[in-house]
Amino acid sequence: MNAFLSELGKKLAERWVSLLALPGALFTALTAAGSVLGHRDALDWRRLVRAAEDFTAHYDHRPVSAVLLAAVLLGAGAAVGLLARGLGAVVEWVWLMSGPAWLTDRFVRRRRDRWRGVSGADRAALAHARNAIALTLPDRPTWIGDRLRAVGVRVHGQYGLDFPFAWPRLWVLLPDNCRNDLITARDALTGASTQSGWGLLYLSLGTQWWPAALAGAALILVGRRRGREAAANLADLTESAVDLYAADLALSLGVELPSGHVTPALGRQISERLRKGA
Repeated sequence: MNAFLSELGKKLAERWVSLLALPGALFTALTAAGSVLGHRDALDWRRLVRAAEDFTAHYDHRPVSAVLLAAVLLGAGAAVGLLARGLGAVVEWVWLMSGPAWLTDRFVRRRRDRWRGVSGADRAALAHARNAIALTLPDRPTWIGDRLRAVGVRVHGQYGLDFPFAWPRLWVLLPDNCRNDLITARDALTGASTQSGWGLLYLSLGTQWWPAALAGAALILVGRRRGREAAANLADLTESAVDLYAADLALSLGVELPSGHVTPALGRQISERLRKGA
C-alpha cells in the first residue's frame, strides 16, 4: 500500500507540474518580459537579456533566496494554471450553453435559418450540407452544443429511449475499454477548452505586450478546432455505445426483446420505468 501511495503521489506531482506549474511559470515569465519590453520595444531581445542578467546577478551568491524564488514562481505558475482551467470551464460553458433565451435565441435562429436554407442536388448532398451545420434541427447557439445535444435526439428517435435517464444505467454495463475511450474523449474536450482559457489569458497579456495577443488568438482558434473534433468524437462514441449496448440494458432490466433489438415502443416503456414518474 505504501508503494502504491508513493507511486500515486509521483504521478499526481507529475500531472501538477505538466498541466499547471510549467505552463503557468512560462506565462509568469512572459508577463515579466512584457512588463520590461512593453509595446514599443516588444521584440528587443537584447534589452530583455540585459534585464534578465541584472535580475539574476542579485542571486549569484544567495542560493537560499534563489530556491525560494523558484518555489514562488512554481506556486505562481500553479495559480495561473488554475485560473486558465477556470477560464476553460467558462469557455466550455459557452460552447455547451442552451440559455438564457435573451442571449442565445438570435444565434439559434440564425443557425436554424442556415440549416433550413440548405439546398442540394439530391438527398445525399442535402443531408451532407445540413450535417455540416447540425445533425438535427439546431437548438443551441454553437456547433459543439448542437453536436452533443444531437446524441439524445437521435437516440430517442431511433430507440425511444430518454437519453438523460438511460445513459447512467447504460454506463454501468459498458465494458472498461469502452468507458475508458469515453473518458479520454471527455478529457480531450476539457483540454481543448482549457487551451482556449490559456488563449484568453494571453490575450489579456497582449494589452501590455502585443506579441502575447497573437499567441492568445492562435490558442483560442486551435482550442476551438480541437473542441469541435473532441465533441464530434465524444458524440460518436456515446451514440455507438447506445447502439451496441442498448439491448443489454433492456435485458438487464428484465425486458424481453422479441425482435432482438430495442424498438421505439420498447424504448418508451424502458424510459417510463427509468424516469419513475419524474
